[in-house]
Amino acid sequence: MYYIIEALQKNNKAGDYSMNDRELAQQVAKRDERAFDELIRLYGGLVKAIVSYHMRDIPMGREDCVNDVLFSIWQNIDRYDPSKNSLKNWIGAVAKYRAINYQRKYYRELVTGELNEALADEKDIDSDILKREIEEETMALLSNLKPKDKEIFIRRYILEQPINIIAAQSKKSPSWIYNRISRAKKKLRREYKEKWSDCCEKRI
Repeated sequence: MYYIIEALQKNNKAGDYSMNDRELAQQVAKRDERAFDELIRLYGGLVKAIVSYHMRDIPMGREDCVNDVLFSIWQNIDRYDPSKNSLKNWIGAVAKYRAINYQRKYYRELVTGELNEALADEKDIDSDILKREIEEETMALLSNLKPKDKEIFIRRYILEQPINIIAAQSKKSPSWIYNRISRAKKKLRREYKEKWSDCCEKRI
């Protein structure tokens, strides 16, 4: 069950906020977790409905897609322009875009899967070596994170656990988890750019 629906069931009454689209978006952009929870309460059902419609043949990927839609909203809410669209329509567009991307990715993997299996025997050794190198480099980058952020990042992107499970077991709100992941990603991007820059300078 999507955590978004669980949140709606627990909080089906009107939220503490009485805001228009602009004000709610501004508060979420300021990383106000209560405002984000209110946004989920208002538009979570819409996100789930759009994702379910576009991924009606791919039920196993819906939960991850819903979580990615919410994470995208959390990260990009500052791009919302109330003079051009309502918040509902903007969120609907984000959900549709993400769901279609998930659908394309699924069918692309489905089509190329047989080809990949046919080539696997020849590349098993090389791919295993490459995989180990990538894992070692990834863990080296993750070592720059705080222990809790590292744990959350590994659980979400390596173990592929849903946000609601991580939040529940960490005794934190989903918006808190989104915030920690967002910060971790920014830090990892900085670390990767610095590492890449140093590498290029040494080669020169």
